[in-house]
Amino acid sequence: MVIIIIIYGVVVINPICHGTSDIKKKMKFILEKEEIIVSSDSTTTTKADSVIQCTTLCTSEQECETASYDRTTGQCRLDSNSNPQTKTIKTGILVFKNHEPTDCSKMPNGSINGVYKIFVNNVNRYLDVYCDMTAGGWTVIQRRQDGSVDFYRDWLDYKKGFGNVSGEYWLGNDNIFNILNGKSYSLRFDLERSSGERSYAQYEIFKIADESEDYNLTLAGYSGTAAKQDLGPRLILLFYLSKLGDANANRFAQLSGQLFSTKDRDNDNWDGGNALLLVKLDGGMLKSIDSV
Repeated sequence: MVIIIIIYGVVVINPICHGTSDIKKKMKFILEKEEIIVSSDSTTTTKADSVIQCTTLCTSEQECETASYDRTTGQCRLDSNSNPQTKTIKTGILVFKNHEPTDCSKMPNGSINGVYKIFVNNVNRYLDVYCDMTAGGWTVIQRRQDGSVDFYRDWLDYKKGFGNVSGEYWLGNDNIFNILNGKSYSLRFDLERSSGERSYAQYEIFKIADESEDYNLTLAGYSGTAAKQDLGPRLILLFYLSKLGDANANRFAQLSGQLFSTKDRDNDNWDGGNALLLVKLDGGMLKSIDSV
């Protein structure tokens, strides 16, 4: 599940199939440099001659999910938490078993809202994301709350992502593509007017292409309570704006097949200019939804 949160609105994607085939079960480890575990109640500390020996110790402990090794002190920390608190240290190596969740829907029951690591199979690495665990686990790929982060950015920024996963951020088009790729997801928009009135729109099919196809968007299978005119260009969050038609049409559905646009790369079909140029105003637009 991937969730997109914007000012006065939320967009989420949810895996249609909840099988375990997309989670690697092999006893294999992923290493991250310059990180070690912060000791806690779930941590056991010992000595090891190398990161390989430390990893072997984790393998031999049934409850060990994560390990870290300090190459200077030889300190090996084993942790039963799959997402322990860590700190940066140049001589550290953080080791994860490679059966981590691939999105927030795979987090253990009882998990609370917060920042977690998910494993991105496509690129064989971990990624920090914010998980909203109030309804089964939603992965936040965009959050707009208070305007503290500038979203008027270029292609490279949107490709890689920006901001802070604990606050306002964009996860990055490449990261979003890699999470979605090869799986079936639905997309949900949760909208809130400035008056506090809430509504939603859901699409059973949500996909994006990779960068070589300008992150071409696919949306299909609409349902929901949101007034269709609310799903218009006031919600700039996906930045796929084209020249949309009748005000009463299903606006987001018309975005299907559109290409991603930024201030320095205009791929939309809109005669009024580059769609992303409107992002500067998206907070105000969303706040003015009542007067549409």
